[in-house]
Amino acid sequence: MLTRPRILALVALLLIGGSALFLDQLRSAVQLGNPGVRMSSMPVLSEDSRIVRSNSVALPTRVPGYETKLGTITQLELDFLPPDTSYARRTYSTRDGSFSTQASAVLMGTDRTSIHRPEYCLTGQGWNIRTRAERSIRIGGTNGYDLPVQRYDMQFQGEINGRVAVRSGVYVFWFVADNQVTASHVQRQWWLIRDLLLKRTLQRWAYISFFTDCAPGEEEATWARVSDLAANIVPEFQLTSPATP
Repeated sequence: MLTRPRILALVALLLIGGSALFLDQLRSAVQLGNPGVRMSSMPVLSEDSRIVRSNSVALPTRVPGYETKLGTITQLELDFLPPDTSYARRTYSTRDGSFSTQASAVLMGTDRTSIHRPEYCLTGQGWNIRTRAERSIRIGGTNGYDLPVQRYDMQFQGEINGRVAVRSGVYVFWFVADNQVTASHVQRQWWLIRDLLLKRTLQRWAYISFFTDCAPGEEEATWARVSDLAANIVPEFQLTSPATP
């Protein structure tokens, strides 16, 4: 005759076994979604100029009024993120030197841990997030739309070139997948889980960001410059808009 502890142990084993079987069946039935961004054959370089990926998200290489430069992916990113993660990084600078921003894209493969909260990297590099706000950038064209983004205004205080300095920064980012765009990390996670369970599809989310260093007090002007640049280049590489069916 089974005692109560043995019954509970048996139920626990059955639940564990059933959960493992369900997850295994779910994994085998899942299909990988299409990315919401264009890909190109532009290689991705590491800090020591090694080619670490043979293709990348198609950030534009030519923008009127700007000089562009291919950026590199840090060894920390390569070590920390899954090996099937795709990247893109490029610096856009005005010809008169009055404005420069770094655009980045991280596209997940089969491992959802490619995308993480932006706060981790920013605070890890010494930036203090002062304000957070959901904003929108108007994307023009025939089918214009308002792109939802997150704007973080930040401050850095530390040693730069041997001197203590205070700098400000504006960080703008959003997430995009096949037919889905959001500025919310929580919303993205919910949609990922929903599509996984209901559609058996693992959406390939991309994390797009612009980071701009500026002097204290120049945050609004910097936001305006980033918005203008994004409005021009987003249609070149992003396939999904909030109005996509």
